[in-house]
Amino acid sequence: MAPAKRGLAWPVENTLPTHQFTKPGSKISWLYNWSPHPQPSSTLPFTPMQWNHISASTLSQTLTHSTPSLLAFNEPEFPSQANMSPQLAAETWLTHIEPLRRSGTRCGSPGISSAPEAIPWLQDFLALIRAKGGDVDFWALHWYGEGLGPFYDYIWSAHHRLGPEKPVWITEFACTSWNVESPLGREVVLEFVRGACGYLDGLEWVERYAFFGAMRDTGSVGRWAAMLDEGGGLTEVGRVYRDC
Repeated sequence: MAPAKRGLAWPVENTLPTHQFTKPGSKISWLYNWSPHPQPSSTLPFTPMQWNHISASTLSQTLTHSTPSLLAFNEPEFPSQANMSPQLAAETWLTHIEPLRRSGTRCGSPGISSAPEAIPWLQDFLALIRAKGGDVDFWALHWYGEGLGPFYDYIWSAHHRLGPEKPVWITEFACTSWNVESPLGREVVLEFVRGACGYLDGLEWVERYAFFGAMRDTGSVGRWAAMLDEGGGLTEVGRVYRDC
């Protein structure tokens, strides 16, 4: 039996039901939506996210007492994303997230990109929270690029640099050339999805992963990465990701 690792990165504005991903035999076992609020159209187990520091003071009221895991701070090293300094992130973590962690919720690290500045950002953040007795329970990583080799190299390297004693969640990843007009071909993306899913399912230290993306329009990532077509049905990539 395959491990229950594979999930959906589901935009909160996507109101389509998720039942196409949950038929008997599906490998999909969880969902997150970059929000602390569950997706009304989904029956999949939900993992909340505190996207940045805004409204973090209400997080404990938003979550249920049985929330097993929490994601936090989406690519805070980027001004276009959560846009948080390590100091702001550490202050927010220690005030609003560390208490949840101490009460039993497993809390993932800020979800960093694979840009060169991301791991140093996270290391600075970790030093600040650990100085106050805080920590994270697993590493949350993102990766976008071309080819299985570079993807595997990155996740192994990041895991080693951050600390191999903790497991990894890869909460965004995709095969992309970042060229909307001339994206990587469908067969290239399909081969990547099949190879990556099989590889990640076999890595003991990877607990969960979510391919980007469970949506109709994947923007600059390229049209063949989309798991939903214009009518809301599954694309070939969507079917392969669900079943392979």
